[in-house]
Formats: sequence, C-alpha cells, structure tokens
Amino acid sequence: LERRRFGQFDRTWSGPEFNRLLGKAMAENRDDFILALYLGRYAGLRIHECFRIDTAAAEQALRENALTVKGKGGKVRTVPIEDERILMMLKRVLAQTERGHKLLVPDGMPTDRAINALELFIYRYRNEICDEGSDRRLTFHGLRHTFAVASIKSGDDIKTAQESLGHATAAFTLDVYGHFTDDMRSVSAQRMEGFITNVLNL
Repeated sequence: LERRRFGQFDRTWSGPEFNRLLGKAMAENRDDFILALYLGRYAGLRIHECFRIDTAAAEQALRENALTVKGKGGKVRTVPIEDERILMMLKRVLAQTERGHKLLVPDGMPTDRAINALELFIYRYRNEICDEGSDRRLTFHGLRHTFAVASIKSGDDIKTAQESLGHATAAFTLDVYGHFTDDMRSVSAQRMEGFITNVLNL
C-alpha cells in the first residue's frame, strides 16, 4: 500500500476570501460563527476544538490570553490568544451564554449538529466568496492551514508552530506546511540544514 502523504494541496484561504465569509456571518448575526472562524484563522484550532469551549475556558482565556483546548486523542494544550478580535468575540459570545454551557453549542442541540451547521454555512457560500480563478476548495480546516503557513512565514520557529497546532512532532508540521510558504522555498541551504537538524534533534 502507498504510504499516506500529507500537505499535497494548498488549502489556505486568502485574506479577501476570509473577509467575505466574515461579512456573510455578520449579515446573519452569527457571532458564534464569527468566533469559530477567528479561532481557526488566528489560533489554528480544529473545528471540534472550537465547539468544545465552555464558559469556564473562555473566562480563563480572557484572564490569561491563552486558551486551553482538548485536541485529537484527548490531548490537552494551551494556545496563546494574542489577537484582539478573538478576545473581543469571546467576550461577546460569553455574555450571551449561560454559565457552565458550551459557547458555540445551543442548548438542546448535539455538538455534531452545531459543527455541521458551520460546515454547511461555509459550503453554502464557498463558491461566492472564493477568489476568481481559484480552484481551492475552501473548508474550515483550511483556516488552520492558513494560520500555520502565516506563522511560519512570519518567522515563528517550527517547534512553536507545532505546539500551537497540537502536532505530535515538529517534523510533521514542517512536512505538511513548510513547502507552501515562499520563505521556506527560498531559504538558503545552510538555514534549511539548520531546520532539519533541529527537527531531528527534537
């Protein structure tokens, strides 16, 4: 069997695409969707991680500028929250949520249905918000790709990106996202050798 390969397609969103979808969410007064979109784009959260956030986690995030989330396999990690837009929306949605409840899951609704509602929202507007001539299939997980690529391009080291994303190894992060950035393609051979050496020594 052929070994599974990651990072073969560019799933990143452009800035205009993201802003167009935000506009759709604002027009429908979906603060929950706006918060989830911000968390995916600017904190790199998976969609199920967003929908697990309850009022206690949100209150702690506002106090500490860091959000504790449970990811794949039940692994818990702390994600820095430095973007003011996330903090603003956390405050807004928290004010609308009864204490002890999940922020993005309406009372009486199963979590998987709430997640599906956001996925359907993206699907409904996907063709409309997509950049002209683009053949990328926009998904929520693509926002996580966008966060990862932007982090690497901005100069974050691979270890930092790996920890924010909740990957098991830095090598996996580099393999999936590194080749989608101009910076990673254009670095000198010496710098790339240093990247590889650091990854292998983790």
